[in-house]
Amino acid sequence: MDDLQSIHRLLEHSADRTPDATVIEHGEQRLAYAELEAESNRIAGCLIERGVVRGDRVALLADNGPQYVAGFFGILKVGACCVALNGANKTRTNCLLLEDSGAVALVTRALQVRSDLPDLVAASPALHTVVIDRVAPSWSLPDRVTVLAAADVAAVTDSRPEIPSELDDLCAIIYTSGSTGKPRGVTLTHRNLAANTRQILAYLELNADDSVLSVLPFHYSFGKSLLLTHVAVGGRIVVDNRFAYPANVVDNIEQSRVTSFSGVPSTYAILAARTDFLERPWPDLRYLTQAGGAMSPSLQRRLRETLPDRIDLFVMYGQTEAGPRLSWLPPERLAEKYGSIGIPIPGVSLLVKRPDGAECDVDEVGEVVASGDNIMQGYWNDPEETAEVLFDDGLHTGDLGRRDADGFIWLVDRVKNMIKAGANRVSAKEIEEVIAEVDGVQEVCVIGVADELLGEAIEAFVVPRPGSGLEANTIQQHCRENLALYKIPRTVQFLDALPKNSSGKVLKKELRLDS
Repeated sequence: MDDLQSIHRLLEHSADRTPDATVIEHGEQRLAYAELEAESNRIAGCLIERGVVRGDRVALLADNGPQYVAGFFGILKVGACCVALNGANKTRTNCLLLEDSGAVALVTRALQVRSDLPDLVAASPALHTVVIDRVAPSWSLPDRVTVLAAADVAAVTDSRPEIPSELDDLCAIIYTSGSTGKPRGVTLTHRNLAANTRQILAYLELNADDSVLSVLPFHYSFGKSLLLTHVAVGGRIVVDNRFAYPANVVDNIEQSRVTSFSGVPSTYAILAARTDFLERPWPDLRYLTQAGGAMSPSLQRRLRETLPDRIDLFVMYGQTEAGPRLSWLPPERLAEKYGSIGIPIPGVSLLVKRPDGAECDVDEVGEVVASGDNIMQGYWNDPEETAEVLFDDGLHTGDLGRRDADGFIWLVDRVKNMIKAGANRVSAKEIEEVIAEVDGVQEVCVIGVADELLGEAIEAFVVPRPGSGLEANTIQQHCRENLALYKIPRTVQFLDALPKNSSGKVLKKELRLDS
């Protein structure tokens, strides 16, 4: 893949090819490729004037929208590494990540950061520049920090900076949850992200006529892949940050006439339960993609059997550490492989291995191990955590799986998500899939909680569909009919919603605290 190019070149090439084409829509805002290129160049110019150089880390804290995208590409045009921060984090968390990354500058939004900007600056001794999208704030900040407001950015030339960069330069640090509770910074080079972008394009077959409505945040890996793949082909991205009101999102999919929509399993579960998503004809939709966790086979089947046949459903699997995509299930094989994560994407090796490193036989359970140009360099400032997942043979995903006779991979569970109930090792995923079959279940999460007798007891948390009248004994009875006795949950608790982070991942730790 020697012809891969640095990530910001994706924008530059599309801006050169189709300068007037729309790249980002957000509400009433429309930004053409030439306009995005010019704004990102101005942001890069501001950073260069303040002494930001190749190899520096620059943090980005903004909601999805034109400001985020311009900031992201502007940071890369300096040769710097973008440290993506989550606006939903508490101030103390973002302070920790700024300090850990050693960021020298912060590109952010005044309306989002508001009064915690002084706290962020104080916690970041290396920080000397803040680029903000409104007027400069009146807060008292250390003398070492310069605040550049919208007018300062507008005054900078929009000529393209010529900063040398290499494919193996660090491009992004994406913080994700760690085994110790401290966030881990996944380090991805331009090569990692460029390779994965090309790999995804190879099976989705996107072109400049394609568009996506994104409810997924760009600061994490799935959302970032939507951004990069569409920018690479000159496509259009419609941003909608209103998923708390899913009916509005469904209307926007139709009105904006996008050709695709992407979500995590809970996204589709909510759309199916609370909107008429499955009833609309969708004349413009070409395909849907799902990743960010395992979707239950019952929900996959419901989507496939309800939506128009001409709409392809791509079930995908990956990890932030892989940039993020690792596998895909060809839509024409979905109906015979419900529950599978499919086959490796082009350019990726995905093997199921025993603890001794030998490859497992057909249908033998082992750990899924991945290798390819998209695999991360390691965790930022954390060699011990890095050594737990990166080995000579690739990325040890922590996922247990098996490969069937056709070469398709099926996940069994996470290595660390097996419940030790008495003398038995029980898969939480298996129980979740059985409970998801019950009519009226919108979402389910199964955990193991400390138990003096068993070591761990099984508890299920269920979000029922509105108006379903679902009862716990209905779920328990279905489990008794389909699971071994020791796999049946001790309790079933109903919740209005499962606790999740911004990427849609269920926060099992919070459920354990409430148990």
